Amino acid sequence: MNIRTYYVKTAKICFRTSWISLIMAAAFFALHLSGVLTGNILEIEAPFILFSIISFAGYRVYENRAQGLPKEAEASCKPLGEQRNLLAAFMPAPTLRVLLFEPNGALAGEIRDMNMSWYMWMIPNSVSLVLPKRYGLYDSKGTLLGMYNFGWGLLNKVVMKDGEGQLIGTFKEVWKKSLFKVNGMIAGASGEDWIPVSIGGLLNDFELSTCSGKKIVRFQKGWMPIEWGERFKEMNTPVLSFSEAAEMEEKVAVLGFCAAVLHHRKN
Repeated sequence: MNIRTYYVKTAKICFRTSWISLIMAAAFFALHLSGVLTGNILEIEAPFILFSIISFAGYRVYENRAQGLPKEAEASCKPLGEQRNLLAAFMPAPTLRVLLFEPNGALAGEIRDMNMSWYMWMIPNSVSLVLPKRYGLYDSKGTLLGMYNFGWGLLNKVVMKDGEGQLIGTFKEVWKKSLFKVNGMIAGASGEDWIPVSIGGLLNDFELSTCSGKKIVRFQKGWMPIEWGERFKEMNTPVLSFSEAAEMEEKVAVLGFCAAVLHHRKN
C-alpha cells in the first residue's frame, strides 16, 4: 500500500457509508408511510441524511486527493524500527487504525485494534471509549512488533509489550493533572520512571525525552516539507520525527503512547 491506495480505500469506505445511511433513511421513511413507524419522521431521518451527506463529501475529498498520485506502490526502504520520520493517516474504523507512512508515500507499518470484528462497528463511541482494548503495532509485511493493552475507563493506562510478548513498559495518566494537559509517566519494565509526559491537550506539537534528557521524538501537526505535502494532502497530518539515538523499545513505547492519546479521536 502507498498513500494513494490509502486515499482510494478511504474514499470507497466513505462512499459505501454514504449509501448505507441513505438506504437506512429510505427504509425508515417507507416504514413510516406503512404505519409501522410512528413519530416525527424528520427527527428520525435527519441524522442518517446528514451523515450520508458528510460521508459523500468525504468520498469526494479523498477521491480528489488520490488524483495525480502514482498508482504504483512505493517499496518501503527501511524496517519500521529504522525509520526516522513517520507520517500518520487514520483509516475509518470502529476504534483506532492509524497507518504509518514514510515521507515517500510508502507504507511503513500500522497500529490497529487486534479485535477487528464486524460487531465493533455497532458499539457506540461513548461506550467503546471506556472498554478494554488491545492494539498491535505491525510493520508493512504484517509482522507484529508491539502490543498495547488498554484497561477500563477514561484515563489512559497502557501496558506495552514487544512482538514476543515481553514487557517494555507502562503508561499511566495522572488524572489530577490532566484536565487541560496530558500528564503522566511512561515507566520501564521494572517500574522505574522512564519517559515523563507533560504535553498540551490539543496534541499539535510536543517532544518526548527520557528522564536522563535523551531526546526520542517530536510530534507535529500542520508542518511538513513541500515535497512531502505533494503526497500527504491533509494539512494536519501528524509527523513523528525520531532522533538518531532512539532505540526500538523507545519507539515502540512512544507509538504506544500515541495510540493511547489518539484512540477514538479519529475513528
